[in-house]
Amino acid sequence: MTAVTTRLESTVLATEDGISDLTDRVLAFLEEQGVEARPTHHAALVLSEVLTNLGTHGGCRDQPARVAMTVEPDQVTGEIVDRGPPFDPRLAPAPALDLAADDRPIGGLGLYLVRKLSCALEYQRRGDENCTTFAIKRGTASNNGTSA
Repeated sequence: MTAVTTRLESTVLATEDGISDLTDRVLAFLEEQGVEARPTHHAALVLSEVLTNLGTHGGCRDQPARVAMTVEPDQVTGEIVDRGPPFDPRLAPAPALDLAADDRPIGGLGLYLVRKLSCALEYQRRGDENCTTFAIKRGTASNNGTSA
């Protein structure tokens, strides 16, 4: 017997309202598919962080990004395709977590969480598009050995 996968596809503008609306749709979709609470929230957070970076730093608020979320028995996979400048989230510098919060430069925590919460994070530049793919493990096991 083959495993069933279910997919949600959408386009979104990387604006606060666009990201908020899509996040609500993704949360509802994952809940309808019976995805556990922890991977549901982790997937929504990763999606929101990547799209927020696109809108804030990629200068692409007026160009829709294509988003797909796929539910599989062992993981939830997300794919974001956008026309922003080339940006590989895996290469962003790690935040200085050894410093007190008040002493740290602003920024970097969102992509740190993206890397920590994802059991897989891939990036490709395809022509003039970025393709970022992430996976969140399902079940009670944490990702990457963390309890994030």
